[in-house]
Parts: sequence; C-alpha cells; structure tokens
Amino acid sequence: MTYVNFDMKRYSLILTFISLVIGVAFLPSVYGQDDISKTITKKNANPIVYHLTSNDPWRASIVISDATNLKNLGYNITLLLSIEGVQVGVKNPHHHLNLDNVVANVTNFIKDGGKVVVCGVCLEVAGFEPNDIIEGAIIGTAEITPKLFTNATVVTY
Repeated sequence: MTYVNFDMKRYSLILTFISLVIGVAFLPSVYGQDDISKTITKKNANPIVYHLTSNDPWRASIVISDATNLKNLGYNITLLLSIEGVQVGVKNPHHHLNLDNVVANVTNFIKDGGKVVVCGVCLEVAGFEPNDIIEGAIIGTAEITPKLFTNATVVTY
C-alpha cells in the first residue's frame, strides 16, 4: 500500500483561503456603501405602500411596526387603509375590536411624519364619516389613490 504525503499545514491554509473567499462572496453589498450612498439609494428607491385590509390587531400591529421601521430608515412609506382596515384610521373604532393601542400607533406614525390614506368608499361602507378619521390622515379619492401606486412597491396585509 502506498500513502500520499499529506501536508496538514498546506491543507489548512487552502481550507482557510476557500472559506474566506466564500464568506466574502456572501456579504451584502450595502457594507461597501458609505452613509451618503445609502441615503441616496433610499431617496431614489421606489415608494412603499403598506396596504392594510384587516382590522385584526395583530396583523395591524405588524404592518404599523414594519412601516414605522422603514420610515425611520428613510424610506418613503404610505399606509393605505381599506376594507376593514379603515377601523385603525378612525378616532373611535368599534369598541369590540380593541383597537385603541393600534389607533394610537397609527397616530404616532403620522406625528412622526408617516403618511396615512384611508379609502373613502370603505370608510362610508363601514359607517364612518370623513370627519371620523384620525388627525393627519387623508381620505383616498379617485385622484389620490392611483398616485400612491405609481412606481410603488405594495405590501398587502
């Protein structure tokens, strides 16, 4: 039987080099950007519309949390409330839904510079009037709503 001369040092060096090359290949490209280029990327990024169609507190909380986090990172975020989701955009949602904390979070989102659009038709169908929406929110109309979707990434919940 013949054994090949096995050099552990050489094997370790080659293995370390391969691991390093593979590891660097998987690093996100954002690490190579400075703060200015990250800001430019965000400002040039397409707007993001979070479309909330539900009055479920858990689902609504996730949407508001995601929207707030991205807004705080500098992205152009709009929260669109439609169907049952209009309940989180009114001052006094139906009391059985337990949405007080969620409405407070939407109010804070607006106070911190977030944009909230409430579907006007959905608002009416849900039995609310235009003056029932929370301060700072706007009612979506045939003129406003289509502009939201221009070049936007839409995330629907």
